Amino acid sequence: MKPRTVCAALLAVAFSAAAPAASHAQDTIRIALIEPFSGPMAAVGSDFLQGMQLIVDTINKSGGTLGKKLEIVPLDNAGGVEKTTEQLRKAIDDGIAYVTQGTSSNNALDIIEQLNKYNERNPDHPVLFLNHSAVTTSFTNDQCSFWHFRFDSNVDQKLAGLLTAMGRDHRVKRVYMLNQNYELGRSVEAAATKMFPERVPNAQIVGDELIVPFGKVQDFTPFVAKLKAANADSVLTANWGPDVIRFVKAVADSGLNVQFFTFYGGQAAALSGYGKDAGLAVHLKQVTETHENMDQSPDAAAFAALFREKTGKTWYADHTRLMFLMLAKAMQKADTTDPKAVARALEGMTLDGPVGEVLMRAEDHQIQMPMVVSEIDENAPKKFIYNNVDFGVGFRTVAVITREQATLPTTCKMQRP
Repeated sequence: MKPRTVCAALLAVAFSAAAPAASHAQDTIRIALIEPFSGPMAAVGSDFLQGMQLIVDTINKSGGTLGKKLEIVPLDNAGGVEKTTEQLRKAIDDGIAYVTQGTSSNNALDIIEQLNKYNERNPDHPVLFLNHSAVTTSFTNDQCSFWHFRFDSNVDQKLAGLLTAMGRDHRVKRVYMLNQNYELGRSVEAAATKMFPERVPNAQIVGDELIVPFGKVQDFTPFVAKLKAANADSVLTANWGPDVIRFVKAVADSGLNVQFFTFYGGQAAALSGYGKDAGLAVHLKQVTETHENMDQSPDAAAFAALFREKTGKTWYADHTRLMFLMLAKAMQKADTTDPKAVARALEGMTLDGPVGEVLMRAEDHQIQMPMVVSEIDENAPKKFIYNNVDFGVGFRTVAVITREQATLPTTCKMQRP
């Protein structure tokens, strides 16, 4: 089934389930999921929806929270900021008090800014933003907000993991950075330049470029030529979607002996795009909170197995599972679904994560957790699958960064209501 068809099917199921919500809104806690369900990033949005729906179903089967069930309301932003604003307003008009989003930091910033204004004007009906994957560091630094919580490690934390792995790899001497020219890519560029000398003291950055994002670059062969000219042995990139797929395939096809250190190269839609041979050719590595071929908590392992069984896909974004678990726990602690009270309950909350305890830091609403760097490997016991297709490779652990090692200072000076 093609990604667009899969997305359409998922949306049909989700909307049919959500249709009677107005008649029993008091019995459900609705969370608006604003993501691209059309356009070039539709497969990414579809994967997030599918995973979150299973997480919510699992929580609901265990009794939900406060006697209520969680309900996801998917809203398509087609990847754009203007459409994100439109769908956010729709969610608010429909009386939804919780919004989650994570595909594109530009869209996340729009939600943060819009909700800061809205909540100030409507203190009796606030809306809380649960950021599942938009990782620009400033969102929990200078742009931090009481109404925003991030459940994925931010750019600096992910870089701490990748750069630590680079520093331990004697093959890494000359690193080329290529990132997308928007909030995320620029954040990676700035942070990597600052952190590189300390974390990778025996290597140097020999290239640093930003590209027009989200599928606009069709041909990456000019960048292959630049890698060759710079005599680069490693690539550091936060590219995702079609940009990471095309870049990996171009370098693999060229025969260059270059290894990739990526933020999102292990996403299901990405790996299925570039495939086994290309991934092995560039020794592709990813940074996540866990993966199937490592020792992890029983709950994390059980959900990964359930997701594989129900969807025919490898589980990737375990931080989204943590997000819903923490939300349900916070509502129980606050004994209410009121967003302001739930926000205060989330502050300082801990939870057993896949490879150790995670903490929602009260100071800046940034989750703190261990990070894992893993490399694609055809000898990995559990193979990557996508839509029931076995790709013949999995991931093996390269480095584990403890929560303490990944915990970095914040410049947040939060104003609380």
